[in-house]
Amino acid sequence: MNNTAFTEAAMEVSAHPRPVASAGYNFVRWTGGAPAPFAATRLAGELSDAVPYLVGAASCLVATALLAARRHHLGALARVDADVRPEPAPA
Repeated sequence: MNNTAFTEAAMEVSAHPRPVASAGYNFVRWTGGAPAPFAATRLAGELSDAVPYLVGAASCLVATALLAARRHHLGALARVDADVRPEPAPA
């Protein structure tokens, strides 16, 4: 479910056509995701078992800072949320 939400968000905030935005998002995602198990194993083996977790936490902090600094690009998502009208729950 998260993958779908993030992919849709990446395509909505992009100024490029949906196929290009999707390809760019997936390229970035797989560039980091593919070598991650190998890198984590090497970091744990060479340094400490805690290092892969520390690198992951640092990556989350950097990503949060980037999102906060560039949040004006996320304005397009507010438009998407405004277009969706929740259906009433059945009684």
